[in-house]
Amino acid sequence: MHGVFRSELSSMNSEQFNKPSIVVLASGNGSNFQVLAEKSLSGELIADVKALIVDRACGAIERAKKLGVEVIILSKPWYEDFEKVMANLKPDLIVLAGFMRIIPEHIVAKYFPKIVNIHPSLLPAFPGKDAIKQAYDYGVKVTGITIHFVDAGIDTGPIIFQKAIEIEENWDLETLESKIHKLEHENYWRVINNLLHKPYKIEGRKVTWGV
Repeated sequence: MHGVFRSELSSMNSEQFNKPSIVVLASGNGSNFQVLAEKSLSGELIADVKALIVDRACGAIERAKKLGVEVIILSKPWYEDFEKVMANLKPDLIVLAGFMRIIPEHIVAKYFPKIVNIHPSLLPAFPGKDAIKQAYDYGVKVTGITIHFVDAGIDTGPIIFQKAIEIEENWDLETLESKIHKLEHENYWRVINNLLHKPYKIEGRKVTWGV
């Protein structure tokens, strides 16, 4: 079992303590990053977004610049640079938002349960890349999103939160993608806020809130 993650924050308001910090890792468009940064700036997400960390040139970089968030581009080998950056920034939570790299097992072991990921399917269905298309092509009637802790597997970590959506017959792939992204944007920041400010425990694969 892993202990409560900054549970002492749950009884304080934002004026009484230094806000916890997060870093966001992305490789693509960066829409989830933008929502997190905007919710931080508005005060709805009670956390400082210390940096956007990317492994390549991508759309997320421009979003970060517009929002005044530091951008760190990892040099090769990316995982060695990643460890150096984490040692320097010391974030309370490492948030993956479309980061297209498999994090090495020794890094996962070092930081568990401080790394969280959002996946655009109802895990364990359709792990890995192109999950929305996988679900659409398979013809499922229900899909959704999963927010989970990162472990050594591919999208196999303990599940924190899931939200389902029924696929209507007239939807094409692009419609489903937009619906999934809307679910992500509505829920990821809320779950991160809870992880930073509410007590929880992990027992095996079970994540439960409260002590």
